[in-house]
Amino acid sequence: MALATAFSSAPWVANVFFAYDKHCNLFFFSKEDTVHCKNILKNPEVAVGIHQFSGKPLLVKGLQLRGKAKKVKEVKYVKSFALYLKRYPWAVRFLADHVLYKIEPTEIYYIDQELFGHFNRVRVK
Repeated sequence: MALATAFSSAPWVANVFFAYDKHCNLFFFSKEDTVHCKNILKNPEVAVGIHQFSGKPLLVKGLQLRGKAKKVKEVKYVKSFALYLKRYPWAVRFLADHVLYKIEPTEIYYIDQELFGHFNRVRVK
């Protein structure tokens, strides 16, 4: 997914691997010294884009969302990281220098050019 953060009017975007739970929360695993993680510490408001191209001609399907990001608390870490590891087993190799983050969406939009056309999206949250 593409993760957009900002601090002091300086936007930043980073591509990160993500997992999700049944509540539409997103989880990503990253080093705390990256620009996006430093920005989240100062400003938890984030935006996310997730998309795929399919069909002929290539049509976009995906999600756009806004939310709040934060490091996963210790009491929730094991369960949340197990969810992430199920999707990315290789992540265990980076436990020494990466931290798990959670994004709680405040708005979610679904985009499907085949169903809704080129300029339309549907708010799902």
